[in-house]
Amino acid sequence: MYLDISFRQALFFSGLISFSLLVSAISFEFFYDLVPCKLCIWQRWPHVIIVVIMLLGLSVPNKPWILLLISLSAIVTGIIGFYHTGIEQGWWSGPLGCSNQFGSETDISNLTTLLLETSVVKCDEIVWSLFNISMAGWNSLVSFFIAIFSFFSWVHIINKKK
Repeated sequence: MYLDISFRQALFFSGLISFSLLVSAISFEFFYDLVPCKLCIWQRWPHVIIVVIMLLGLSVPNKPWILLLISLSAIVTGIIGFYHTGIEQGWWSGPLGCSNQFGSETDISNLTTLLLETSVVKCDEIVWSLFNISMAGWNSLVSFFIAIFSFFSWVHIINKKK
């Protein structure tokens, strides 16, 4: 399959997908009272960066390397999303204060510290899923798609110039 896309189209499409993910996450938060955990918030920041890069990129002449910045940001949020999915699935434990890690803690001072650092919303609880894939899982999949799309758009645009 041949991808014939311009720099501006690739930039806009990548930014639009990230913007859609942000709007979806915020909509779930405000309209369905699904309060995000710490990792959910971390996953949003690279999408904000992608949208800002897209807006800035649309205001400058054709600079294909900007697509690499989008790809890098998408990889970052994809990795965070995959890490978060692993915590939800019990493949590994989350950061301190993000999941139930009390275990058999017997020292009252350590237990108090753990309780105070533990947020109300746990990173290891799946609050919503579609086709048995959590929001973190969907973020990871779509973010890796953005990364691949942006990278191959950059390759295409560079090769088209030659």
